[in-house]
Amino acid sequence: YNDRGTIHAVWDPSRYEYPNLLLFMIWDQAVVDNTEFSRFRWPVPLPGEEPLPFVAKADTVDELAADFRRRLVGLAEFTAGLELADDFEANLATTIERFNANATLGIDPDFHRGESQIEQTWGGTPRPGLPSQCLAPLSPTGPYYGLIVGPGALDTKGGPVINADAQVLSATDDQPIPGLYGAGNCIAAPSGQAYWGPGGTIGPAMVFGYLAARHAVST
Repeated sequence: YNDRGTIHAVWDPSRYEYPNLLLFMIWDQAVVDNTEFSRFRWPVPLPGEEPLPFVAKADTVDELAADFRRRLVGLAEFTAGLELADDFEANLATTIERFNANATLGIDPDFHRGESQIEQTWGGTPRPGLPSQCLAPLSPTGPYYGLIVGPGALDTKGGPVINADAQVLSATDDQPIPGLYGAGNCIAAPSGQAYWGPGGTIGPAMVFGYLAARHAVST
């Protein structure tokens, strides 16, 4: 979700806007009917369950887009009045057609979904007749479900820079500040802009916490 989260911050200087401030997630009944266990299922309803209030449901893709438009009116105070473009429905139909053709082949040339090892590991079981466990074409018939996805904050990765002993370095001369240590999400992350996977912040926090204690005791 690190890659998905950063996409909201993409800035378009020519249009002077964040084109990905909100994303629109769409799935079909086959996703709902899938009984395979997944820790990533939420907020997709279980078979037989009604969708949560913030999940849209419609018989056609155009009706789903109309639902998005209505919901955006209620979110106007949080989005500076963001609205869908007049050609949203036409572009959505084109996007689905392209996505479906590629998903049948098991490829995603636009966003490269399913290419990384972690996606393949957590992607579940491929649908019958499909080559990728991360891709499946959207059904030509409804019902369809949708969700407006906005930016949020889970934790941070910024802060003071440390050395190999977890000592905080001075911003003026990059020298260790005596007696001051840092670890976890309150420092500049050793992983930089990357997120290696579940526990990707907990592991370094424990290691650098240990290194800090060891150095403090030795000095």
